[in-house]
Amino acid sequence: MSIIVVYDSVFGNTAKVADAVAGALRPGREVKLLRIEEASEWPLKGIDLLVVGSPTRGFRPTPAMSELVAVLRPAVPGQAAAVFDTRLAPEDIHPAPLRWVVEAGGYAATRMAEKLGEGGFALRGAPAGFLVGGTEGPLKPGELERAAAWAATLIA
Repeated sequence: MSIIVVYDSVFGNTAKVADAVAGALRPGREVKLLRIEEASEWPLKGIDLLVVGSPTRGFRPTPAMSELVAVLRPAVPGQAAAVFDTRLAPEDIHPAPLRWVVEAGGYAATRMAEKLGEGGFALRGAPAGFLVGGTEGPLKPGELERAAAWAATLIA
């Protein structure tokens, strides 16, 4: 099985999650871990699973990731894809009424899943969100383990 994990990261948290996801997928598989700047260099032909990750910035993926998922098309109809993001933990959003605004605004993973689905990818697994403790992080305890567990569900 051949897998590409493409990510963008602002403060390094999404990069750590992407690394954990790639590590969990790697045993017995060919896995390429690519920063978004490298993604255009790799064709999707022959790839069994594309995994895309971005931090949530203003309810959306980063601009670079938004541009990428808007133009990505599967090499074959129904090519498998999965998405994840990093996001603020709800309890770290202050004041409390702002939590509703964030929940209503949405997250990067949901938007990426919609774009990839519209482009013809078959989404595997639910869009995943991994929690950071503040705008710059760090990741909440246990999130890298949770990312690895989520990745394992993508190939089960």
